Amino acid sequence: MKRLFLVAGEASGDLYGGQIASALRAQDPEWVMQGWGGEHMEAAGVVVTRHYRELAYMGFWEVIRNLGTIRRNLARCAEEMHAFEPDLWLGIDFPGFNLRIARVAKQSGIRTFHVISPQVWAWNAGRIHSIARTIDRMHVVLPFEEAIYRRVGADVRFVGHPLLDVVAEARARAAQAGEAGADGARAWKLRNGLEPDRPLVALLPGSRSQELRHHLPLMIALAGRLPGAAQPVVAGAPGQPPTAYAAVLEAGIPVLFGETHALMQFAHVGVITSGTATLEAGLFGLPQVVIYKTSGLTYAIARTLARVAYISLPNLLLDRPAVPERIQQDCSLEVLEQDVLALMEGPVREAQRAAYTQLADRLGTRGAAQRIAASIAETAPPPATPAP
Repeated sequence: MKRLFLVAGEASGDLYGGQIASALRAQDPEWVMQGWGGEHMEAAGVVVTRHYRELAYMGFWEVIRNLGTIRRNLARCAEEMHAFEPDLWLGIDFPGFNLRIARVAKQSGIRTFHVISPQVWAWNAGRIHSIARTIDRMHVVLPFEEAIYRRVGADVRFVGHPLLDVVAEARARAAQAGEAGADGARAWKLRNGLEPDRPLVALLPGSRSQELRHHLPLMIALAGRLPGAAQPVVAGAPGQPPTAYAAVLEAGIPVLFGETHALMQFAHVGVITSGTATLEAGLFGLPQVVIYKTSGLTYAIARTLARVAYISLPNLLLDRPAVPERIQQDCSLEVLEQDVLALMEGPVREAQRAAYTQLADRLGTRGAAQRIAASIAETAPPPATPAP
């Protein structure tokens, strides 16, 4: 019997964790898996003992304010991991938390694997040495990251980005449901109570509570200034309760849960919080403006530490400002209104969509979860020899 303990602290990590767990089970049904994550990991057979919605704090000030809770979570996670007695530990993104748990696992003689590297190329590059000492094998999803780890002698594998499979599978589900193309988009809108002939503006405020706090009021105000033909729709995060969107519903704006990928396929324009969703939108071909607002202290510290010109994944991968980024004081109602209008039709819209055609080529090939599963299986203990 092979035992794996996984930790995913965000919605995207839970999605990837579910893919990896499914791939492991497909290769060998003897795997026993436990960890922290969400619905996708549970559906793949992982015994999830704590949901990621209780874990996600992002930003320097936000971490300081919740330090006591974070410490308790670290202690509880380490305790559960030791009680489970895994052969291997797998962290999925969420580096501030996961790298601390990885150190505990390493000290206990548990092999440590990680998927999705911290952005060592963006800030605090010196931490790569401690990461290499803590993580037995790092699985990176951006092609340029492999060379960075190899330079410090780390065991690293470029596995391709899991989003390639996520997007392909979402498109296949839509086609199977008869919701592909113009007629499919119309059918999907009708099924979700939307007006079929109005172009959609997808509003993605993020998945963390602090992101909703900073972004929802701005998006509600923006929705009130959109052209009359446009139909704003908010994507509800899987880790958030419907009550978190009460103000959105009071403003008469629809909130859709479990439909984010379909919304990205059928929307005309997106206003999207910086993170994995910006890359998903790019792979779906959705013209977008990227936003982010946070506390003043977190922003000031991040500006001091940052070593990159862009924060959105499409721009980082393409190494140019293919999508507009509106951060902190630049993220104003007036600027966003102009951005959305420019993306509704015309040369700005077409230039962005043309840039997207290069994104998939920069992310490797499909099958990331299968490659990660094969990597894990390489180091799993052999099956026990039955007693004679």
